[in-house]
Amino acid sequence: MPDADFDTYRNLQLHLDQFPIGFPATPTGIELKVLKHLFTEKEAIIATKLSWTYDNPENIYNRIDEIEISVEQLEEMLASMASKGTIKYKIENGKRVYANIPLAVGMFEYQVNKITKEFLIDFEEYLMSAFGAELVGSKLLQFRTIPIEQSINREQSIVNYNEIRKVVENVEEPIVVTNCLCRQSKDLLEDPCKKTSLRETCFYFGEKGQLFINEGWARTISRNEALKILEQAEIDGLALQSENTLKPEFMCCCCGCCCLILARLKLIPRPSRIITSNYYAEIDHDLCVGCGTCIDKCDLKSIKLIDNFANVILKRCIGCGVCVPTCSEQAIQLKKREEEKIPPKDSEDLYNKIMIKKQQLRKK
Repeated sequence: MPDADFDTYRNLQLHLDQFPIGFPATPTGIELKVLKHLFTEKEAIIATKLSWTYDNPENIYNRIDEIEISVEQLEEMLASMASKGTIKYKIENGKRVYANIPLAVGMFEYQVNKITKEFLIDFEEYLMSAFGAELVGSKLLQFRTIPIEQSINREQSIVNYNEIRKVVENVEEPIVVTNCLCRQSKDLLEDPCKKTSLRETCFYFGEKGQLFINEGWARTISRNEALKILEQAEIDGLALQSENTLKPEFMCCCCGCCCLILARLKLIPRPSRIITSNYYAEIDHDLCVGCGTCIDKCDLKSIKLIDNFANVILKRCIGCGVCVPTCSEQAIQLKKREEEKIPPKDSEDLYNKIMIKKQQLRKK
């Protein structure tokens, strides 16, 4: 006889796997262990009645037939699940509407300030197997790289969506900042960040920012405060990654020693084909003295010393610009790529495009 508990979590896995950022199965079943950290059995059943688009509790209630529950009890459970960071909500016409969220960016990041070592160990195993492949499988990533301000020559033509100040000026309020869960995880494993002492380096905007405020996961800041944190992040050599949209809902300051996304990109032969970026680093050998500082600063191992000169491996360079201000000889500069990539309009547009790409790849 099949295990009922197994079937409940397998059904949830199959349900979540239909979405733009899926939840693929593995031979080891590690994906089910991850789900059991996040959902009780009743919550897992309820989560299968949601979609990646928002819906109201009444409609969700009408889809439930496995368990006996009232609408009022369902609303309480949905609110509890949102507080646990396993689903999301927004306010429409004065009432909450709910939706599923991917494991990342989503359930993982929503564990901020409540992450456990047990969950983290299972999540990292899943990330380094099927889920990591899922994140980059469509070759349209949720993240895009914004070059750090110090790396940009003001004579260059900079489109607004590539300039960090313009991004911050144009995002919707509230602007909130919270602890970086990747660094929080490394602290938990007693392997703290080697690049920065900053911990509040993840930003959320608009509706997503409001959710973080409502749940007590973040604090509201001004645009100037956001820029000050970003300036310090640049000084510390952190790469700036925002949602891959013209109007991003989140932005992170990432490092190679903690960031789980960069850790996955390190394993890929050509990260420049996956991450959305309009720049690449170029080194002037007439100025380079072969000191190797840029090699140490690069998070994706995209610079190598060849014949006593630093050389950029273009297929690995994501154009973050972290290497530029660290070069004492001013031998490095960012160059614009010939083909400019324009981000999707918003989150809905982004995930629709990811879904289309996934479907196209499956047909090949």
